[in-house]
Amino acid sequence: MALDWRSADAAEVDHEYSPSRFSKRPLEEYLHEYAELSAPYAGTDTVVPGRPLLVYVHGGYWQRLSAADSLFNAADAVACGVSLHAVEYTLAPMATIEQIVGECIADIVGVLDRACAPRVVLAGCSAGAHLAAMCAMSGDLAGRVDSAVLLSGIFDLRPLVRTQTNDPLGLDDARASALSPLLLPLERFAARAMVAVGGHESSEFIRQTADFAARLRAAGVDVDQAVAADRDHFDLPYDILRAGTAVGDHVLSVLTGGDTVGGGAA
Repeated sequence: MALDWRSADAAEVDHEYSPSRFSKRPLEEYLHEYAELSAPYAGTDTVVPGRPLLVYVHGGYWQRLSAADSLFNAADAVACGVSLHAVEYTLAPMATIEQIVGECIADIVGVLDRACAPRVVLAGCSAGAHLAAMCAMSGDLAGRVDSAVLLSGIFDLRPLVRTQTNDPLGLDDARASALSPLLLPLERFAARAMVAVGGHESSEFIRQTADFAARLRAAGVDVDQAVAADRDHFDLPYDILRAGTAVGDHVLSVLTGGDTVGGGAA
């Protein structure tokens, strides 16, 4: 049964917006895995001008993780001949979400200017999906992103006002509404999108994914949508460049223009 976050007990809302309570493995295992997979590529330039480009915005509820922890798809990118850029931003409470959105847009504009990529996918997971969606509707990126890939996203921030997650964010209802892609104009959004969620997720994350996919379609965006039955909130991003998965097939199709990509490391 779907949760009515407006009338539900605050503890119920907090439970639904705590993805680690629904994941297959403990959160700390995933965080360690992210760092371990990213370590060989941290501090290196994974952007090769002229190659298709995947830009990834990390999650962590706007208050955890970093670009250095978010290069776990780098080995897949090298194998596919794709450039990968992980976006860095100041974490809350040192920055507001409004400031974080601005930092992400500036970071992405900078890498697009440098990469000269023929095709661009902007991807994000959880809070990163929220940030990627906010960037994809920005005038600064209009016409520069071929597809937005939004995984396990929070597209309506209003429920978070009632959760412990909001303590470092300091959102009120008005700011949460103004920062909710579900409630904002989408005329500048990327022409295509993939909106996906794991099967091992709360009903609220599944609902938010379905609601935003419907909103994008209503705005004329070409949307692919998936529920990855065997994935949860934290391992779904591993599919981004993996053929044979709904997310990976979408991303690879966009980045390659339907052609096979190769070339390995630069």
